[in-house]
Amino acid sequence: MKHFMKHFMKYSKDIVSPLNDYAFVEIFGNQKNIGNTRAFLKTLLDIPETEYDKLTVVSPNLGRFFKKGKKGIVDLKLKTKSDKIIHIELQVEKKIHFRNRILYYAARLIGDQLRWGDDYGKLHQVISIVICDHELLEEEGSYINEYKLRNKENRAFTNLLKVVILELPKLPDADDSAIWPWLKFMKCKKMEEYEMLARKYPQLEKPIFCAKEMSLLEKWRDLRFHKNLQKVDEKYMRMQWEMDARAKGHAEGKAEGHTEGHAEGLEKGEQKRGRAIAKNLLAEGSTPEFVQKMTGLDLKTIQELTTEQR
Repeated sequence: MKHFMKHFMKYSKDIVSPLNDYAFVEIFGNQKNIGNTRAFLKTLLDIPETEYDKLTVVSPNLGRFFKKGKKGIVDLKLKTKSDKIIHIELQVEKKIHFRNRILYYAARLIGDQLRWGDDYGKLHQVISIVICDHELLEEEGSYINEYKLRNKENRAFTNLLKVVILELPKLPDADDSAIWPWLKFMKCKKMEEYEMLARKYPQLEKPIFCAKEMSLLEKWRDLRFHKNLQKVDEKYMRMQWEMDARAKGHAEGKAEGHTEGHAEGLEKGEQKRGRAIAKNLLAEGSTPEFVQKMTGLDLKTIQELTTEQR
């Protein structure tokens, strides 16, 4: 136990990056942590604060217009008090045609709002926020860029669609905006960076706590998994050694001229032991193919044993 805790304390200094898909959704896409999401959005968007009175995480699945239409799943989809849709997409690696994908998701989020016979006046604004850990807009110098449908005179055509792009590689070293601490948080790679940000920016204390908690949990799971995997490997190695030893003894017995009747008895004994081992493996959740490999029994016999245990 001391040995395990020593390694656990060592790993606890590491973190699960907020840019990890699972971590990001847990910190910002879990309804119990909606306060983190609300605080983040308030620093970025210019919508009325009352919209956040009812901020809800909804299904990220996009519907299909046609039977063979393309499926879609966004990273995070939220609804505000007046049913505005806020879509947050996290993209760590650079992907070809990613700008097209952003527009495709936004269009689907608009189109999915209406059903047969609905009036177009029922459409609500869609705000797509894209967080990139790479340079998407090479032509822009700023790390924050907002896009709307406007004409050359900067007059809006509609407010139904807004796209906000945040590029982490362009983030300056010094704090220069309200959203800067949040993006700095997403770039953290060491526990010390978390602690420094939490001291300077109280609004980040809760999301940092969530990230730390998850980091410890993930490392604990990782250590437990490898510890259990080692036990399983050792167990099956012992079983394999025992089976090899019995097979060797059986072969030597036959070579020394045992009678056919005795050999048949040995074979039956081997089958009986093989069946017993197979039952234990099946009870522990092993696949029939693995059981066959370990015992030499045919799949039909293994299937019969599976049926007997139900």
